[in-house]
Amino acid sequence: MQTNKTCYICNKESDKGIDILGSYICRNCEQEMIDEEGSELKMEYYKSKVKSLWRNNLS
Repeated sequence: MQTNKTCYICNKESDKGIDILGSYICRNCEQEMIDEEGSELKMEYYKSKVKSLWRNNLS
C-alpha cells in the first residue's frame, strides 16, 4: 500500500510520482514538465523548482 506524499512542485498530495534527490514529484507535475506544449511561464517555474532541488541537495 502506497502512502500519499506531498509534491515538491505543486504541494499537492499524491500516491503516484517519483522521488528525486530526496524530494517527491507527483505524476501530474512530471507529465507537465515533459509535455512540449507547456507555457513558457510554467516551464520557467518548473526549471526554478528543479534548480532549487539541486541546490538544496548540494548544500
